[in-house]
Parts: sequence; C-alpha cells; structure tokens
Amino acid sequence: MALLTVLLALGLVQLWGSGAPVHRDVWFAWWHRKLPGSLRDNPGLLLGATVLPPVLLSAVIMVLAEALLGRLGILCAGVPLLLYCLGRGNFNECVSTYLRNWYQGDLTAAREAAAPLLKELREQESATPEQLHEQVFRGAAYTAFERLFAVLFWFVLLGIPGALLFRLSALYAELDESQDDPELVQRWLWLLEWVPVRVMGFSFAIVGNFVGCFRAWKNCLTCRERSTDQVLEVYLEGALGGIDASQCSAGVETGEAQRYCGAQLEGLQALLSRALLLWITALALAVLFDI
Repeated sequence: MALLTVLLALGLVQLWGSGAPVHRDVWFAWWHRKLPGSLRDNPGLLLGATVLPPVLLSAVIMVLAEALLGRLGILCAGVPLLLYCLGRGNFNECVSTYLRNWYQGDLTAAREAAAPLLKELREQESATPEQLHEQVFRGAAYTAFERLFAVLFWFVLLGIPGALLFRLSALYAELDESQDDPELVQRWLWLLEWVPVRVMGFSFAIVGNFVGCFRAWKNCLTCRERSTDQVLEVYLEGALGGIDASQCSAGVETGEAQRYCGAQLEGLQALLSRALLLWITALALAVLFDI
C-alpha cells in the first residue's frame, strides 16, 4: 500500500500543482502556544512535546483506519496525511517563473520569484547576479529535497508517522517561538536529514554523472561539518558534470553566461525528476519482490 499511497499523493500534487488544499498549519502553531509555560525552560523538551503527540496520533489514526476499513482505510487516511507532509508551495512554478525572468534579464522580478527558495536558506538579498544564482541553485536543491525526498524517505522507513515527524520538525523550525534555541532545532533537522541526503546523493550518481557524483558522495559520506544544503550542492556539482554555480560570474551581463546559468538550473530540474523516478521504481521493485 505504500507504493499506491505515494503514487496517489504525487498524482494529486501534479493535479493541484502542490498539496495546498491540505496544507493547513494553524493548528500546529496553536498547539505549540497551548503547551505549559514550564516546558519553555527546556528547549529540547518543548520540541519533543510539540512534535511527538501529533506523530503518535497519526500512528493511532492509521491503525484505526486499517482496523475499520482495511486497505481502503490505509489509503483514505494515508494519502491526505502524506500530502500534508509534503513541502509547501508550488516548486515547479517558482523555478519556472525565476528562469523566465532570468532569461529576460529582469533580476528584480527573478529575485521576487525565487523568494520562497531563498527563504529556505535564510539568505540575505543578493547584490549581484552571481550571488543570486548561487543562492537560487542551492535553495532549489534544498527545497526539492526538503519538500519531497526527505518526506518519502521517512515515509518508506517509518510510514506516515515518520513522514509527519520530519514535516512537523521542519515547521517547528519556522515558528518564531522556537528561536529561543535555534541551534538545537537546526541540529535536530540536520540529524533527520543526514541519512536521506546521502541516499539522495547516491541516487544522483545513478541518474547523473556517476564518476563525479560518486566521488563527491564518498567525500561527504561521513562529513559532520557541512550543512544539508552544502552537501547537496557538492553532490549536484558532481552529478551535473562538475558545473559550479559560481562559474556564472557574468550573470545576465552576457548572453552566454545567462544561458549557462539557466541551463544549470534546468539540468537540476531534470536530475530531480530522474531521481524521483528512480525512487518510485525502487519502491515498486521492493513491493514486487516483497522486500
């Protein structure tokens, strides 16, 4: 049922452009505010008390759904919950709008279109086309990973509770109240992303430039210093044939550099699509051979 749940959820995302119809996060902020004030003296305990009860509730819902309706219940409960766990916003539309403005040389409009991607990295406004493109490239890579691949990894490993654990942890990092100890929250997210990003890097090696990406994958395999977006950037440079975002130093000032940077981001989109197809194929084979 895991494969069918994923396919139905992704199908609805393609139909709607995103999972926006089920992305309602007001309840999570409300739940966080309603927790006892005594928990706020311990950031780690507050994080656990905010995230874990909804995760446990999702596990109960899935058990009850299966007990009452069998496989149909798993689909009826699992598809909406998995949709909720997927990332917010329309990723493809955001990247396409950015590229259209980039090719036209409109940096202001391109920066506005890429704002959701840059927000993920909490980057300051770029001053040059080179800086803008580097930030968008890293932001697009991390956003795609965070909104889909990390969720699918934890869903396959732990089911809906695992996917919800990751999504609620990411939402918690965005709460203003969580900034009392942002380092703890970011460290927790980094731990949740550590294995999935390396699985994704190996996927890039299979569907991209194997030699370059596999070399980068081995170099970063046990790295504890780089952030997730930095590791992804290294993998992508290897998978795309050693292309470095910083090589677009001329930005939109020359047509050649403009096309080069645009082609790099388009290559990223194609690579992500092939990686997703690989993951779905692997899941289908696992179901077929009952692994």
